[in-house]
Amino acid sequence: MTRWIEIAEPHDLAPWQRPLRAAPDAMAPALAMGVRQAAGTFTPFAQMGDPGGDGVADGVWRHPDGTMTVACTTPMPGVTAAMWDWWFGWHSLSSARYRLWHPEAHLKAQLASDCRHLPTGRPRYVGNVSAVDEYVGAQKLRLAIAFVPPAAFGFDEARVDALGTAICANVSFRVERVQTSRLVHLIENTAEGCVMHSRFHLGLLHSHVPVAGPVLTWLLNRPGPRRTLANDAVGLALLQHCFEEMHHLAGILPELHARFGDD
Repeated sequence: MTRWIEIAEPHDLAPWQRPLRAAPDAMAPALAMGVRQAAGTFTPFAQMGDPGGDGVADGVWRHPDGTMTVACTTPMPGVTAAMWDWWFGWHSLSSARYRLWHPEAHLKAQLASDCRHLPTGRPRYVGNVSAVDEYVGAQKLRLAIAFVPPAAFGFDEARVDALGTAICANVSFRVERVQTSRLVHLIENTAEGCVMHSRFHLGLLHSHVPVAGPVLTWLLNRPGPRRTLANDAVGLALLQHCFEEMHHLAGILPELHARFGDD
């Protein structure tokens, strides 16, 4: 069993403990579209790095196999990809830091490994696992977020580095020990700051339960169970959550990085 690590927060974070920012303008129309039927199968994450991107519009998309894609774009003036690599290596050791990201929905964060001896950025989170408790809509989730290098999801890492960075992870329910989704936040540097292209692929399920895992995985990965576990309400709640948390943190991330970037 993993012994999750959380440090006693050594810094005064009060200056950044702010009410949730007003939602970005793009959120309401994306939610109003509801869950749309995708014409085909899931678009591979790696296509996000192609010139012009992957062509997936913001919103929630249901695929014929029962899986779901949630797509969200967040412009971030004054923010850089390097700040995001730093953030993912810094925030998960402290619940107080995690709550800065979404002060209404984020509850607790811990890590599998304390990597503060490594250089800041990707070395601190790639290969590590973050245990978070949060609300997505009305549902309280206890998640394990296992970060992987972009190449694990098919990205050309040289292309990713030229654009900015990509945060990639497999997401599981900690208690049930079932992987439920994969995520990518591709951050593209721009003249004004950066743009984050977020993608979640929900419903591609894998059980980590000993002995029974392969059978459970087979039973879960049918269109019916996928649609039940990754239901429409979950997809829309996740879309709203992503819009809110990324927009909110973008407003304070330059200040946080300027103050704690060497921590």
